[in-house]
Amino acid sequence: MASGHPDRKGHRTLRETPLSDAVDLPDFPLREVDGLPGEGGARQVRDSFQQLRDMHGFLRQRRERFGPNFAHGYFGFVTFAVGEPELVRELLIDRGADFSSRMGWDFSIGELFEGGLMLRDFDDHRAQRNIMQAAFRPGAMRGYLEIINPIIDRTLTDWGRSPRFRFFPAIKRLGLQIATELLLGESLDVRAGRKIGRSFVDAVNAAVAVVRRPVPPGRYWRGMRGRAFLERYFASQIEERRRSNRADMFSQLCRAEDEAGDRLSDEEIVQHVIFLVFAAHDTTSSALTTAVWALGEHPDWQERLREEIRAHGDASMHYDARETLVETDWVFKEALRLQPPGSFMLRRTVREVQLGPYLLPKNLTVSPVSRISHYLPDWWTDPDCFDPLRFSPERAEHRRHPGLYYPFGGGAHMCLGVHLATMQAKAFLYQFLRRYTVIPKGRRPVRFQPVPMPHPSNSLPIGLVRAVL
Repeated sequence: MASGHPDRKGHRTLRETPLSDAVDLPDFPLREVDGLPGEGGARQVRDSFQQLRDMHGFLRQRRERFGPNFAHGYFGFVTFAVGEPELVRELLIDRGADFSSRMGWDFSIGELFEGGLMLRDFDDHRAQRNIMQAAFRPGAMRGYLEIINPIIDRTLTDWGRSPRFRFFPAIKRLGLQIATELLLGESLDVRAGRKIGRSFVDAVNAAVAVVRRPVPPGRYWRGMRGRAFLERYFASQIEERRRSNRADMFSQLCRAEDEAGDRLSDEEIVQHVIFLVFAAHDTTSSALTTAVWALGEHPDWQERLREEIRAHGDASMHYDARETLVETDWVFKEALRLQPPGSFMLRRTVREVQLGPYLLPKNLTVSPVSRISHYLPDWWTDPDCFDPLRFSPERAEHRRHPGLYYPFGGGAHMCLGVHLATMQAKAFLYQFLRRYTVIPKGRRPVRFQPVPMPHPSNSLPIGLVRAVL
């Protein structure tokens, strides 16, 4: 466990701690592996582009041919995809500390989001997470909802004025607005907020850049330049935030400490805040897009949620109403099952390890793939269908196995913000469905692209008609 040392004001901050000697791995994961089901490195290029075109179809075809666990190529490396619930549970719990999250994600986002919680392992990860928990306690969460609700209110007022409305870019902007005000206390409507928002967008876009060198004017260069600005800006704010009583999450993290009195260092605070904004706005925006698409296609469920909301007389969701929006919760869970924002999680083996019947070599990329597990026909009823009742107490299909449904990850790396994301989604749907009825538009079926987050290729054009309450 990381130990603490006093800072200038007598508080203890975490020392830099090595992750583990076992995580001393080469920069690049394995390119060839024998003995695993699948085709491994034999079709690297074709596999990669097939996944970009149609990840869902690719995973289904491989699952039907090889079963729920198989090796495949992805842009130069071999990945062992794991979808069998028992093996997913083993992998996520990771009792032997055999699977490094940091090394799994390092190639794709290591430079851009260095030091984020997902890019930490083992004792170091545990120590950081314990301190950060303070920013997600009920008192803090109540304060966050008081920030979120007015942003949703003023944004939805503008949405009804647009005759040609596309939901995905609109919810992305709203998500970024909430993230910057909720996490940072800054508005996108002021100069600093606009610069922060642009820098985050550049960093997120850089995560899927093909050329991964900071060469101007390329996407990766813009992302690294954005990160450098964010580092400078947040570092300059920390002392003032520590002294303040501000309710935003950045200020909460500056003041947070665990039971032993340990605090995050200035550098750690900056790293975590940059990663939290990245994780917060994109994932929730993606899940809400899936939910609104499904509600447009299933007007019976849209009306069911509106009836549930009508039972509350308030214009916006109160904190204590979260648990009473039961069917809204089922719809959000079903959206996350159909299009999980984190379709796959990346790990690398830090030593040779046995996972079920498979002997995995050291330095292999291993990925629990929710887009496999969430569609297993032996576990889910008609898995391709939108059916929120599968989450009802009578059916509870998601509880048939602890490794079956994991849209927010699991084990030590279970998303720290899962309750915040759910609260934000319910707060949005509460106000959105009170105001509007969703009418699908467009002549072709909506097709979702999986990278970097699931999103409709046509940006989801919809009609918004004033709802009758």
